Amino acid sequence: MKEKRVYQRYTVSNEESDAMHADIKIDGMPVSLVDFSLGGLNVLSEKIYNSGDVVAISVSLENRGRIDLIGKVVRVMQAGKSWSVAIDLSHNYKMKSLRKKN
Repeated sequence: MKEKRVYQRYTVSNEESDAMHADIKIDGMPVSLVDFSLGGLNVLSEKIYNSGDVVAISVSLENRGRIDLIGKVVRVMQAGKSWSVAIDLSHNYKMKSLRKKN
């Protein structure tokens, strides 16, 4: 099966020994980061979102600052008592020129 991902995906370690922790919120609600790439991210959320929702993402990097982004929900799947929410960033930040070539 051909890989459909356009961008390299990075998983986030759950180990407590990680040097830096990020506090991530979607529309002001705390979420857990599952993985991220240049084109988007996947989070676990207590709140359900709908495909097509435009969301505000806030990433606080301890004392290293904060990143605010806008993304579009592209997929939502139930994951136990939480929701797995895939968010696309590429359309809001015109990243077409950064896509890897096949």
